[in-house]
Amino acid sequence: MELRIINTFLHIAELRSFSRAARELGYSQSAVSAQIAQLEAELETPLFDRVGKTVRLTDAGQTFLSYARTLLATSEQAKAALQPARQVGGTLRIALADSLCSAFLPDLLQRYHALCPQVELVLHSATADEMMQWLGTNQVDLAYTLDEPLVQPSIVRALDIPESICFVAPAGHPLAAKDAVTLEELARQEFLLTERGMSYRDALDQVLEAHQLSIKPYLELGSAALLCQMVERGLGLSFLPEYIVRDALAAGRVARLNVPDCTVTMRRQLFYHKDKWLTPQMKAFMELAQQSPAEGTC
Repeated sequence: MELRIINTFLHIAELRSFSRAARELGYSQSAVSAQIAQLEAELETPLFDRVGKTVRLTDAGQTFLSYARTLLATSEQAKAALQPARQVGGTLRIALADSLCSAFLPDLLQRYHALCPQVELVLHSATADEMMQWLGTNQVDLAYTLDEPLVQPSIVRALDIPESICFVAPAGHPLAAKDAVTLEELARQEFLLTERGMSYRDALDQVLEAHQLSIKPYLELGSAALLCQMVERGLGLSFLPEYIVRDALAAGRVARLNVPDCTVTMRRQLFYHKDKWLTPQMKAFMELAQQSPAEGTC
């Protein structure tokens, strides 16, 4: 029973598609089909029901799923055990939210590289849904996200920190002088916002919808750090994580608006799959991430 075939099985189980699994793994679809046929022959039972374009695990496939995850985790454990003592090596794969990249990653990665210089880091920007999928198919080791509290039986939280999201305006903007700003006033302003589908943008849209209002930004952008720079240049208002705008607020380049009708807090969370063997490189990263900003990590 080959580990690469077990990995293919896990991808198909998660994606529910032979063709998508083939694309993810860089195989041809015929190669994926041949691997599963070999595995089913070894186990002497069908693992997938294939009806039309629908792919589902059989009862036997569902039973084998947890064993397959354990087999891969055990393999990684064996590799980690053979690492030379006192020297953490190997690869660490992390999926993360875009807004965390500029604010938390540079210093954290600098400290991590100093601690584990032999570890190869592979970073992937992803949505929360993609992160959960990649953790389930062992495509990444850790997921670092900013979102609503994510609670799933298959994941373990290594970090869970609240982060405020705030409205910001250019320094000197008329609304910056007000003690409180209403949503109605905000709806009449020019906005630059993150793309729909990002956690705090969706939370904003839900608050506005509850008040029968909407904001139509003239620009939508995935980079929160770039949006902050554009607000500094007077190009409009935005709604961003406080850690993104903290330096600009301290320097007086932007102003935080007090909007009592819209209080949004997201959670900065670090996850791994419950069946994942915690490698030394994973443990080292989690320990650094768990240190508070006051200690200089983030």
